[in-house]
Amino acid sequence: MKAQHIKAKIEDYSRFIYVLLAVSTFLYIGVMIGQGEKSDMQLGIMEAIVILFAALAFYFSYQTKKLKKELMKEKE
Repeated sequence: MKAQHIKAKIEDYSRFIYVLLAVSTFLYIGVMIGQGEKSDMQLGIMEAIVILFAALAFYFSYQTKKLKKELMKEKE
């Protein structure tokens, strides 16, 4: 039962990682293309969100690694 719960969390975290990286990539492209069309405040907010989403993706990656180790211990 606990192993299934851990596997479900790993799958969810993996999806979060993919979505966060995809959105941050699109925002980063938006920052790079057409800088003259956006105000400095808009660019700053977009850059902050890109950094936040990338940091969250790395956090979920770290949590996934921890859960995989925990799952291996459960199997033993």
